[in-house]
Amino acid sequence: MKRNTTASETKSCEYCSGKGYFQLILGGSETCPCCDGTGKNKTA
Repeated sequence: MKRNTTASETKSCEYCSGKGYFQLILGGSETCPCCDGTGKNKTA
């Protein structure tokens, strides 16, 4: 039985929990700089 090793490609961004943005304390939101708002880890 083979396992796919593509889990790292589809893994959610650790900093924004896959949302693509941060919820700010004062209200509003800001795009996550680590994934550029995609919610997924960059492969580069």
